[in-house]
Amino acid sequence: MDPEETSAGHESNLPAPRPARSVLFGLPPVGNRYPGAVRVALALAIPAAIATLLGFGSASLLVGLGAFASIYGEGRPYRSRWKAVGIAATALTILSFIGASVGEPVHRAIAEGAPTVLLVFVVLIMAVVVSTCAFTVDALRLGPPGAFFLLLTTEISSVIATPVQPPVEVAMWTAIGGINAVVVSMTGILWAPRAVERSAVQAAVSAVAEYTDAQAAYAPPELTRDKRHAAALRLHDAWQCLYRGAIVGKDHPLTRELERAQISMARAISDDHDPELRADPAFDVDEVGAHPPLPDPTIRYRFLRACNPSSRASVTALRLSIACMAAGTLTVLLGIDRPDWAVIAAAMVLHQGPDRILGTYRGIHRIGGTVLGLILLGAIYAWSPTGLWLVAVLAVLMAGIELFLVRNYGIAVILITALAILLGAAGGAHGTVQHLILSRMLETAIGVVVALVVLWTVGRGAHRRTLIWVDERAGSVLFKLLTEIRARHYAPQVNWSELSELRRDLDFELRGSAMAGIDAAHNEPEWASQQWRTHTELHHLGSDVLHRLWFGTQVSRSHLEEWESRYLRSGSV
Repeated sequence: MDPEETSAGHESNLPAPRPARSVLFGLPPVGNRYPGAVRVALALAIPAAIATLLGFGSASLLVGLGAFASIYGEGRPYRSRWKAVGIAATALTILSFIGASVGEPVHRAIAEGAPTVLLVFVVLIMAVVVSTCAFTVDALRLGPPGAFFLLLTTEISSVIATPVQPPVEVAMWTAIGGINAVVVSMTGILWAPRAVERSAVQAAVSAVAEYTDAQAAYAPPELTRDKRHAAALRLHDAWQCLYRGAIVGKDHPLTRELERAQISMARAISDDHDPELRADPAFDVDEVGAHPPLPDPTIRYRFLRACNPSSRASVTALRLSIACMAAGTLTVLLGIDRPDWAVIAAAMVLHQGPDRILGTYRGIHRIGGTVLGLILLGAIYAWSPTGLWLVAVLAVLMAGIELFLVRNYGIAVILITALAILLGAAGGAHGTVQHLILSRMLETAIGVVVALVVLWTVGRGAHRRTLIWVDERAGSVLFKLLTEIRARHYAPQVNWSELSELRRDLDFELRGSAMAGIDAAHNEPEWASQQWRTHTELHHLGSDVLHRLWFGTQVSRSHLEEWESRYLRSGSV
């Protein structure tokens, strides 16, 4: 076959970005998020209402900074939820103190006549915070909401601290909100200790049934593909939920039910003739594979592997550092009073990864969401709620953020904009409404433009290095696994369960490779098409090995020899 034809064939099977219309205006189903929205709202409303009734005034609304911690626990079983929310609450408290400790002396000095260039110190701290947090979130693959609320807490704290409301007081209110977030997030354990796991399994079973029904009904390819990806995502979430709930490997009804759904998924995939699926069995971050995902490796493994200039986490952190510093400094040089808001805008575009297409969509969401959020803010200011009414408004905004954060980023930005400014106003940080709206629009535009310039110019070939690097890592782990399998053929007693650590690492690396492949295909499809054969053959082989080992099938000599031969042909050595 002609090389150009081969390249074109691979390019036609490359993962394509979702259509702009569906990303910008769509509301994909993500399961029932209403209970989580209620919990998030109560995490803010309960302590804020009590403090307001006790006469602490608007400063008590800063418990909302700690209430952000509850968002980090949603979707996790109670066994691990308390830890996730507790760690988030601790981080938010520390960052509120850091932000306030930097912002208070800077703003006080400027008020006393010092040059506004001192605001660059605030910008620097924010850039360091968001880069560090984004690196950690990406390295550990913690998923939404990512590093954004950590940065938002730092930003709000930096502008509300005053001599009357010192950093210690800001951190105290944040801690109160965080403690309440832990309590509210865990209340469900009292009457339904396995409700989260049960809900995740039911969602996966329903999604698999919808996929198989679409196949049986010969639904249009696009619909079947969407159902397949939805089923794979629900299965992945359910397995991770059961792992965190520590019931995988036990004879638990939920585990058995999910295993049956996984087998149904495997059979459906084997009958699926979608060219996209034939090109790459781990085509998307949804992990469209026949075998279930394995638990993540240790935190140490995940963090240290990301400490490489070619890792996705490193690329994201580098771009964030440059964009946040540039946007904030430019705002200071232009004489605009709030460079922190430009930093926030830049971070919202870049903190979720290096995909240029999706990053551009986020930029559009940020600008449009900010404009609509400021309109919403103007309506709230016209109403001028105080006391418990203001607490209720903030609680509704928090609930809305939880509902839309993973469904439509633009709608979430509308609510985040209003919430952030209202919380910041608790320290009397804003002037007139007209000045606030105009300056926030200008600062947002600067932040988004700078972020998009950085996204499209800094590290233009980074996606190449990342894909090659992570495929090499996956190939290396696969080689070790095949070597261990061969060694067991010569052992007097074969124990395949001892391979669990290598299987886990291979599964993790293949998922990282899938994400890197998507980034490369979106950023530079021409180059990605040249790498796609090697990339997909590695995934085919890795998925076959994991599939056979997961379902406990004996690995025969012929299977092992076939795998070794395919490994050599794939060019992974």
